[in-house]
Amino acid sequence: MIIKNLKLRNFRNYEKAEIIFNEKMNLITGRNAQGKTNLLESLVYLSLTRSHRISDDRKLIREGAEFADIQCTYEDEIERDLEAVIYTKGKTLLVGKQPMKKSSEFIGLLNVVLFAPDDLSLFTDAPKERRRMMNQEITKISSRYLLTLNQYQNLLKNRNSLLKSMKVDIALLDTLDEQMSQCEVTIVKMRKEFADRIGKILPQKYIELSQDSQKAELEYRCCLEEIPEQDNDIYQALLAMHQNTREKDMEYHMTTAGIHHDDLNFEMNGSSLINTASQGQKRMAMLAFKLSLLNYIEEKTGKRPVLLLDDVLSELDHQRQSRLLEMVKGPYQCLITATEVPEFLKEQGISEFQIDSGRITQIAGGRV
Repeated sequence: MIIKNLKLRNFRNYEKAEIIFNEKMNLITGRNAQGKTNLLESLVYLSLTRSHRISDDRKLIREGAEFADIQCTYEDEIERDLEAVIYTKGKTLLVGKQPMKKSSEFIGLLNVVLFAPDDLSLFTDAPKERRRMMNQEITKISSRYLLTLNQYQNLLKNRNSLLKSMKVDIALLDTLDEQMSQCEVTIVKMRKEFADRIGKILPQKYIELSQDSQKAELEYRCCLEEIPEQDNDIYQALLAMHQNTREKDMEYHMTTAGIHHDDLNFEMNGSSLINTASQGQKRMAMLAFKLSLLNYIEEKTGKRPVLLLDDVLSELDHQRQSRLLEMVKGPYQCLITATEVPEFLKEQGISEFQIDSGRITQIAGGRV
């Protein structure tokens, strides 16, 4: 997958901009707060139909403008145009100039993997943030997962509303438990597959990147203590879980068990990474996780995603900078932001784009 160009209009601090990218390495330089991260954010938006930084789309529209427009052309066996037009009261998503009726038809067509400094907070955040990330990554490769997850969330909302009733309709509660458990089977299986596959790749990626012999690991913490192999057995276990917690649910007027309490656990040598790893090891573990994601997506889709590295080089020493870029520059198209060009990259002939106040003022090895 190669992003050929990007066009922005009234997005964040960009009034109007267009960039034509190199199919391999692209370095986006400039002082802080000039728009480097905004540019990467626009590509994340085209991948997920939402920003990774804020939940209010209106804040993406340039001050004084009525809308923001993001367009890109990418190549994935065939050339395809994507566009997102963001209004104060909604958005329009277009593929080849044709509006999409559902976001699920758009999400993941452009698949990007972003590493940003804030990603390190994933280790210490509440479980819902790790679930959000897991949902996000699986959703990009499976519309079935997205539709099933939406269905589950609607059922969960209905079940919680029912539990708040003065008199709970037990027959309706039985029906909701059955329907929720059916959805949960799909979600549990796909989350387990995600965690198992990432968990197999992660240790080696960590060692390659950090040259540290410690073992970085990932574990899926499911609402079920043990996940059976057969679908019907998973369904029966989930249904029993909901029935066994029913009395507690009715007391607390909410659903206390289910896949909405799942988590991912990052470990270092069998202990919680949060408590045992240094800040440098955490950064290496997160980068290794992102590199594992690249492999996971490629294995599942047969297509290589685009890697976005936001201000990562400044936090790494020269050797780790070199190792990271050596690991990705061959197979993947990379867009990297930095305040200045690292010395070891100056002789490698990569495309450089310099941004100043939302304007591309200088370029080497590419076009605008």
